[in-house]
Formats: sequence, C-alpha cells, structure tokens
Amino acid sequence: MSFDLILKELTKNAGAKGAVMLDSDGEIVASHADSPSLEIDLIGAHHGIVLDIIKDATSRSAFSGVRSVAISTVKSRLAISTLKEGYYLLVAMGRSAPMGKALFESRRAVERIEEEMG
Repeated sequence: MSFDLILKELTKNAGAKGAVMLDSDGEIVASHADSPSLEIDLIGAHHGIVLDIIKDATSRSAFSGVRSVAISTVKSRLAISTLKEGYYLLVAMGRSAPMGKALFESRRAVERIEEEMG
C-alpha cells in the first residue's frame, strides 16, 4: 500500500484536514490534504523542528523516547508521531477534532508506514 493511501485513510479515520510524512530533514515523502488551501507540507516541515526540540529536551529524562506529541492552538490541533530512521508523521485537525482519536489513528498509520518502509 502506498504512503499516499495510508495518509488519505489516516486523514479520514482521524477526522483530520490532512496528514504528511516527512524525512529527518523536513523533506516531504508523501502528503494528503482535503483542501488545497491547507499548506500541510509547510506545516509539517515547521513542526518537525518542534518535535526535534522536544525529543532533545526529554532525551536525558524519564520521558525519553518520545513517540508522539499533541499541540493545540486557538484554531487547530496537530498530532506529530515519530517513525523509524528519523522520519515523522503530522496530522492537522480542526479545533473540535478529538486529539485522542488522532493519536490512536496515527499510531495505527505508523505501524503500516513502517511496514511499508521495510
């Protein structure tokens, strides 16, 4: 199954607006957005920096090994999940979308993506 299809299903199952898979340099591997106006690629690249800061800050504590991060803003919610080899996955949702469902669906998508990665 292609990464694009996995991201499309993740977006639908999570009730999200879009999802993007990026490599460790913030380069887009695959993406899906329900609307062309959602700049999911740009959102993903910027929040990869946030993920790196959180991973670094927790690396020397009992909270090391960050697998996912939830971010809520005034207008939206983001779920960021780590993948093997430094890749990561970002799901963008509206403010009313349930974060728990997005994190659950992201974890399922991570398993499928990592299987596809080999």
